Amino acid sequence: MEVFMSAYKEGSSWYAIVRVPDPVTGKSKQIKKRGFETKRAAKAWEAETLLAKTAKTSATFDEILIEQLKSIDSSETAFTMKTNWCRNHFPLHERPIDSISRQELIDWRNSLAKSGLATRTRNRGIQYVKAAFDHAEKIYGIKNNAVVINTFKLTKADKKEMPVWTPDEFSRVASEVESPLYRAFYTFLFWTGCRRGEALALCKEDINGNVVHIHRAIKHFKNGFQSLKTDSSERYITIDSKTMDMLKPFIEHADPFVFGGDRSLAISSVDRYFRRATAAAGVDRIRIHDLRHSHATWLFSQGVNIVAISKRLGHSSINQTLKTYAHLLKRTNDEMMDIIEDFRKNE
Repeated sequence: MEVFMSAYKEGSSWYAIVRVPDPVTGKSKQIKKRGFETKRAAKAWEAETLLAKTAKTSATFDEILIEQLKSIDSSETAFTMKTNWCRNHFPLHERPIDSISRQELIDWRNSLAKSGLATRTRNRGIQYVKAAFDHAEKIYGIKNNAVVINTFKLTKADKKEMPVWTPDEFSRVASEVESPLYRAFYTFLFWTGCRRGEALALCKEDINGNVVHIHRAIKHFKNGFQSLKTDSSERYITIDSKTMDMLKPFIEHADPFVFGGDRSLAISSVDRYFRRATAAAGVDRIRIHDLRHSHATWLFSQGVNIVAISKRLGHSSINQTLKTYAHLLKRTNDEMMDIIEDFRKNE
């Protein structure tokens, strides 16, 4: 939205009109004054009025953020993700934006450092907040107090770290998936570590009790079944009882595919539901393949033997598992040394 100013001559005097946008309704408000002796006086009044009307606004941070996102034609997914993130992690979001002080923003950044959020997630959030303040400064002349908050530096560990979800984060996303079928599909991926193509190819005949035979894959249904990534990718994996309960309705139908019916799910639909649910949950965005990494990461964090993890993932060798999850093993080594040090202190 743009402000509008104009001065006009009316007989021997001048009058001025100022129109400014209301940040909440989006509608223009017009202010008019007559009786200026000169054009310069009319223009001076315009400038003063404009400053008075735009330098202060009762619009909340939320309202300014929404206006800013609309001004850049943000996609529906990005719009939902950014607004949800700020409502979940920026406690000042309901405050009038011109009342948020620099010290409050500094305190908020300090709290982010202790939040447990990944560095990249924190930095994205800071960028969302700064963009809203930039918009308020540009459109309404509000002092940009967000200049005091800087993003966090990425550590070596951050640069190597895989983007993954905890079980709690996954549960938040799964609860946002309206379709029971797609919710079961994502749950299967998260709690088995299977690849997307392996899950798409899963048929009822591949399930015996709570054991699943992974022996083929599908990318697009029209191209039919494909071979697995490696020979060692063929494997039998055991499914937990809760995941099996979710699968039962789709195993009991007459069609062959567990996920899809008479044909496998379309990748475009799988991706679309996943993006929407991720945005609605307000968690860090990851790829569908990262559900596999999330499963492995959680198993490592629970102290599961690397041989068992390697077999469950269908890796060609333990060396492949070691290479893929070396950053987790380094963390495990650090934890091991802490245990040894604590024990030795008490000897």
